[in-house]
Amino acid sequence: MAEELEQYARYFREGTRVRVGIPLEGGGWFPEWGAVATLDDDLLLVDLSRDQLPEETRLETGQTLNVGLPEQEQALTCRAVLVQVDGVEHRLALRLIEEVYPFEPREYYRQDVYLPLDYRLPLSQIEADVRLRWLQRRREMEFAAQTPEPGEPEELEDSREEIRARLEKRKDTPPVAANISGGGLRINISQKLIVGQLIELSIYIPNVQHLVEIVGEVVEVRDLPGQARFSTAVRYRMIDEADRDRLIGYISAQQLLQLSQQTPRVLPSPEPRLSTFAWRLQIALAFILLVAFIGCQVKAIRQAKDRGEKWEVQRIFDEGFVEFLKRQR
Repeated sequence: MAEELEQYARYFREGTRVRVGIPLEGGGWFPEWGAVATLDDDLLLVDLSRDQLPEETRLETGQTLNVGLPEQEQALTCRAVLVQVDGVEHRLALRLIEEVYPFEPREYYRQDVYLPLDYRLPLSQIEADVRLRWLQRRREMEFAAQTPEPGEPEELEDSREEIRARLEKRKDTPPVAANISGGGLRINISQKLIVGQLIELSIYIPNVQHLVEIVGEVVEVRDLPGQARFSTAVRYRMIDEADRDRLIGYISAQQLLQLSQQTPRVLPSPEPRLSTFAWRLQIALAFILLVAFIGCQVKAIRQAKDRGEKWEVQRIFDEGFVEFLKRQR
């Protein structure tokens, strides 16, 4: 804890700009800028930049929020529990609950999926014990994936087959709906967990046929109206980075699949363009009509001249000239 307090004092100095992720009613986060007012050990007071937040934001004491430090040389973030909201001063009181760590945007790309997922409460909530169990499960998976060596003891072969059968059973877990990312997930379950509890997660990724073992921490529990179920948000606490990459790859594949299944936007059909031959034919016809019109006009003028008729322009000029001479007299 002393190391974390030292981190807090180093990064959350008075006046430092921070970005607080405020939950939205429909899911997701609203990024709100603020400035550090004071820091007392792990109690952080943040003055928000705006007088009024959007209507769809939802602030309740006990929520877990992300407090980002985007203006550092490397973007950092820290999780905090909302202790108090001061609507008059536009100030949040936050209790920092973990170490400051680098912000990884790819961990927050979320996708609604339907895949085999199982969770279990470990026998102990002591983090060291939970980590040992997680490492043991990973070693068992590595052992089960190995090819038996010639002359291997029968006990080892039996143990490998037992582990493989157990892993296959986890893969056959009924699929559930989940909103998942590279950094955490949200599921609706019938058991009401407690914020801060550690849980064991087994997620089977179908496209790579790989079972991922994760230890998560419950960060939020919400009652679902009219249901005996609870919307539970979990943050990954222990996960192999290769497994995280597999999850992110699966999420990206699902996003591309959904985009490909969307009805394409129908654009108005362009007017049919004339072929080169048709265009030249139109020009030729227009030229012929123009020549014919000019020819008719010339012929009419000649016929009028032969009959002694004056052109309209000449007639108007003569009449005007005669009128001018009369006025001069």
